Amino acid sequence: MSIERIKYTGLWNRTLEPQGDVYEERRDELRASFINFRDKAAHLVSKIAGELPGLTQHDISHLDALWEVADLICGGDYPLNPLEAYVFGGAILLHDSALCFEAYDNGIDGIRETTTWKDSFASLPKSIECEEAKKIADFSALRSLHASQAEKLTEKNWMDPTTQQPVYLIENSTLRKHLGKLIGQIAASHHWSIEDVENKLPQQVNVLAGFPREWRIDPIKIACMVRCADAAHIDSERAPDFLHALIKRRGISFTHWQAQNKLASVDIDQSDRSCSTLIFTSTQKFLEQESEAWWVAYDTVCMIEKEIRSSNALLESKQIKTQQFQIKRVKGIESPELMGNYIQTDGWNPCMAEVHVGNIESLVNSLGGEKLYGEGCDKFEVIIRELIQNSRDSIHARREIEAGFIGKISIQLKHDSEGSYLYIEDDGVGMSKRVLTGPLLDFGTSFWTSSLVQSEFPGLRSSKFKAVGQFGIGFYSVFMGADKVMVSSKPWNGGASDVWQLNFNNGLSLRPLLKNEMPNDFKASVSTQIKLHLKPNLLEDGGLVEIKRNIAKSENLRVSIQNYISAICAALDVPVCLKLNDLEYLEIHSDIRKQENHADWLKKISFAENQSPEIAALIESNSHRLRPIIENNQWHGLAAISMISNDEQNFLSINTVGSLSSGVHCRSGSDYLGYINYLPQSAKRDGQKYSASNEAITSWAKEQVEILIEQGINPIEKCFLAYSLYSFDADPIDVANLLIVKDENIKVVSFEQLAVMSIKEDIIFVKSDYMDHIDTHNHINSLPGKVMIKPLRNSNFLSLKLIDGQPVSNNTILGCLYRSIQKLGYTPQIRIEKAIGHSFFGQCDGLIVTSKK
Repeated sequence: MSIERIKYTGLWNRTLEPQGDVYEERRDELRASFINFRDKAAHLVSKIAGELPGLTQHDISHLDALWEVADLICGGDYPLNPLEAYVFGGAILLHDSALCFEAYDNGIDGIRETTTWKDSFASLPKSIECEEAKKIADFSALRSLHASQAEKLTEKNWMDPTTQQPVYLIENSTLRKHLGKLIGQIAASHHWSIEDVENKLPQQVNVLAGFPREWRIDPIKIACMVRCADAAHIDSERAPDFLHALIKRRGISFTHWQAQNKLASVDIDQSDRSCSTLIFTSTQKFLEQESEAWWVAYDTVCMIEKEIRSSNALLESKQIKTQQFQIKRVKGIESPELMGNYIQTDGWNPCMAEVHVGNIESLVNSLGGEKLYGEGCDKFEVIIRELIQNSRDSIHARREIEAGFIGKISIQLKHDSEGSYLYIEDDGVGMSKRVLTGPLLDFGTSFWTSSLVQSEFPGLRSSKFKAVGQFGIGFYSVFMGADKVMVSSKPWNGGASDVWQLNFNNGLSLRPLLKNEMPNDFKASVSTQIKLHLKPNLLEDGGLVEIKRNIAKSENLRVSIQNYISAICAALDVPVCLKLNDLEYLEIHSDIRKQENHADWLKKISFAENQSPEIAALIESNSHRLRPIIENNQWHGLAAISMISNDEQNFLSINTVGSLSSGVHCRSGSDYLGYINYLPQSAKRDGQKYSASNEAITSWAKEQVEILIEQGINPIEKCFLAYSLYSFDADPIDVANLLIVKDENIKVVSFEQLAVMSIKEDIIFVKSDYMDHIDTHNHINSLPGKVMIKPLRNSNFLSLKLIDGQPVSNNTILGCLYRSIQKLGYTPQIRIEKAIGHSFFGQCDGLIVTSKK
C-alpha cells in the first residue's frame, strides 16, 4: 500500500512534501495524519470488492489514482495549499469508503434496517428469490447511501478488540474535530448536483489556529476537483483482466467492466497546443457483441465532459474568484462517429441511429387520447377520473407519511365569458419542481414507479402505499377536452415560495411555461391544483350529463353532474366536494367504509332517481345483503349477488379500478349489485381480474348464498342465482335450479333431478353449429321426446366446450350435470345431433347428454 504513486503528482509535491520553509512542522503534521488516514481507509475499501463484486475496482489503487487524474485536469500550476491538499486527499479517501457494510453501525443488519434498503427491497419483482432479492437490495442501498454515509465517517469509530479503545479514520483529534466534517461533506458532494455544490458548501473556510492564514480553504474548488477526477478515472486499472475473467458478472455490471477493461489511462490531447483537452483511447477494439459496452464508454465520456464544463463554469462564477481547471473539454464527444476514432470498434460503426419520435405531440395525442380510450368515449369521464385518481394516489401517499391524515379532493366547475373551467385540487403530498418537470412530463413514466419516489419520499415504497397510477399516461388525457392546462403544486409541507406552475397555454406542447409563482386562487391548504379551460361542447349546458345505454330501443338517462361524478368516485375512500360556479362546496362523495346507509349510496351510483320506481324498490329490498369483500384489511368490493330476471342496463353494478369506476355507462346488475374492484390491465384502466384473491371472492359468494337461504329463496330465484354464482367461480351445483322444457311444459329442476332424468331420457342443449355455446336466439320451444335446457340469459354459464369428451369447466350447466351424473354412479355420454332447427345465426345442432351404468 505504498504512497509513492501519490508522491509523484504535482499536487502532492507542491503542497504536502517538505518545502524547506518555516511551515515545515505544519506540513509534517498534515502529511503524517494523511498517511495514517490513508492506511485505515485502505483496509475499509478493501472490503468493497468482497461485498459488491459487481462493481469496478474501488480499492486504494482507485483512490490514489484520483490524485493523478486531478493533477492532469487541474494543470501544473493550479493553486492548492497544504490544508486544501489535506482536505482534498481526505475527501478522496472517504468518497467511496461507505460502499461496504463495515462503514455502518451493525453492518449488514444495520443496512437492512434502513428505509433505503426497505424501499429497494420492496421495489423488486416478487418473482425474485428472497435471498437474491436481499443481495440486490444490499447493492442498491449501499450505492444510494454511500455518499451520505461518507459525510459521517470521520466521526464514526471502531473498537480495537485488543485495547478496547475507539479507533478513528483521522487519528489526529484536532484535525478530526476542525476539518472532519468538512472533509466528509466534500466527499458526499460527489453525488450532488453541481447546483447543490454551489448552494450547500461554504465559499471559504478559514485556517485552524496555528496555521498560516494564506492556507485558507476553498471547499467548492476542492469539491469540483474530486467530482471531475472521480468521473474521469475510467480505464483498465479499474477493471483488470484477471478479475474480469475471474468474477462472474451479469447485466449492467458486466457492460461497465467490459467498457473500462478496454480503455487506456486518460491523457492530454497532444494535438491541442493549449493542453486543455482530455482524450480517451482504447487499448483494444470493441467487437460487435461488445457494442453495449462501447456505448457505456461513450456515455461516460460525455458525462465527464459535462462535469468538467459545469465545474469550470461554477469556479468562474464564484463570488471569490477561483482559477478554472486547465482542462476545458474532452475530445470526440461531439458524435459517436467521431469518438469511434479514439475508442475504436471492429466490424461495426457507432452512429446516432437511435430510436426517436419525429412528432411526439402526435404520439402523445394518439396514445394518451381517443386512440387509447376508444373513439366516442366519454371524454369528460376519462379526464375527471384520471385527475381524481392522481389526487387519490397523492392523498394515500400522505396518509402513509402523516399519521391520522384524511385528505380531501375538491372539484369546481365554473362558467364565465371566457368559457368553462374545471378545477381539481387536493391536499396530498404535492409535487416538487423536479417531479413537476420530470415524471409528470415523461410520457409513459409514472412517478410512483420511478426511482425519484425513493428520494422524494423515503419509506413510501416499502410502506403499505399502493398507487393506482402505473402507466404515466393518464395526465395526458386532459388534452382530449382542454385547450389550456395549468398545473400548480408544492410539497405538502412547503410554503408559498415552493409553488411552481406548469402552463400549457395552447393545448399539448413540448415547451410548457414554468413559473415559480402561486396562482391567485391557490389556497393555503392545497398541495396541487389542476385548472383546465375546457373545449366547447364537452359538457351540456344546464349541469346535466347523458348516461348511455347501448341496448336497442332503450332510452339514455340525463343525470345531474353531482351524481355523475359521485358514480365515477363509487368506492373511493377519500371525501370529494363539488362547487358549481359561485355556489358553496357540497360533499358529493364520502368514504363508503364509513357510510351506514348503503341503499342511498347504491341509489346514487345507479342513478335510481332517473330510472323507473322499480329500481329504487329493488335496491330497498336487496341492499341489506350488501357485504364488503375484505382481504388484508382492504376493501375490494361492497356487493350482493344478483337474482335479477333480465339483462337490462339498470346501472346497479359498477366495476372499479383503484376504487374509481372503469365506466359509468352501459352497466347492468345481472351478476351483482354494488361494486367490485379489479386490477388495472392496461393504461386504459380496464379491469379483467379481481383485486381480491379467488379465495376472498368465493368466501363472499358463499356468505351471499347463506344469507339468501336464511331469508328464503324460491325455486325460480335459484335459477337466476346459478348464473351469478358462475360469474364468481362459485360452484352452483348444490343450490341452483334450472329451467327445462319437457313435452312443451316448462319445469324447474335441480341438477340432481336432471341427472336422474338423463338415465332414461335425452337431455338436449341447443347449440349453434359454429360455437360451443347454448344458443339463446333460436325459436325452438320444445323437442319431442327430449328434455331441453332453457337458458335465461346469455352467459359463459352456457358454455359447451369439451376436452376429450368432458366439459372444460365444472361449473357450467353442462359441467354441473356431468358431475351430478357421476355422483349417481353413472357415466355421462355426450353426442351431437345435427340440424335440429334454426336461430338468428343460422343452423342449430343439439348436444345430447345421457347416462349409462
